[in-house]
Amino acid sequence: MASPAKALARQHIERRRSERFQYGVALTVCGTSPSFKEESVTLSINFHGALLALSSNVALGQKLLLVNPQTWDEIEARVSRLAALDGQWTQVAVEFAQPAPQFWPIGAPPKRVLPR
Repeated sequence: MASPAKALARQHIERRRSERFQYGVALTVCGTSPSFKEESVTLSINFHGALLALSSNVALGQKLLLVNPQTWDEIEARVSRLAALDGQWTQVAVEFAQPAPQFWPIGAPPKRVLPR
């Protein structure tokens, strides 16, 4: 029988709406309330958002504007999860209102390969 922790971890993985994979994309992150502008790089991306490290203070549910400085594309995102990192950095998960694979410069991420 699986432990409750393993069952919860399995449920967490299964609820992801699109495959996340590690890819560093340089972004400018802008926030309001409090107002800030910070250069960052993604830790991972997917069609529905990203995981990045920020030194600015943000709150769950806060809206951020992500700007890709190479394409000048902009997209609004909402902070969906926070976790402490080393020093003064915070790991920030953000989600888009709608899937936006076109925001990322690499096109579609690779599909997950399942063992046969």
